[in-house]
Amino acid sequence: MSPNLFNPADHAATLARIAALTATTPRLWGTMTASQMVVHCTDQIRVCTGEKAISTRLPGLLKPVLRWALFNLMPRFPKNMRTLPELDPARAMTAPTSFEADRRLLLRELELGRHPVGRTYDHPAFGRLSYAQFGEIVWKHLDHHLRQFGQ
Repeated sequence: MSPNLFNPADHAATLARIAALTATTPRLWGTMTASQMVVHCTDQIRVCTGEKAISTRLPGLLKPVLRWALFNLMPRFPKNMRTLPELDPARAMTAPTSFEADRRLLLRELELGRHPVGRTYDHPAFGRLSYAQFGEIVWKHLDHHLRQFGQ
């Protein structure tokens, strides 16, 4: 079974990894700072939940193929994977404020009660995601960026 943000053990481990970050944690690859990464991860969740709208949408026929590849061929996101334009820190939807305030917002988005069981999510690249798929993609995205900062 793949790691999933909604699995209590995976959730607790992810929160501990986020807690270990500091504003000055150096990146191991890429161009983001730790502060930019925290905001980027929060924005990614908000895009999936519909709290933040973006204009980038992949063609409908491509989404099932990408979704299948994500859940069947990619146990982890590779280093330096491209993001959607609106989630690129260079053109960030949300600018970092203070590291601690931004981390609190990310942790708030990760509260288990914020995501009711059975809800579906509309991802701009992968299409309709089930509750379990959303938990897996959020875990994979956070894992990717936490590894980027040595966590």
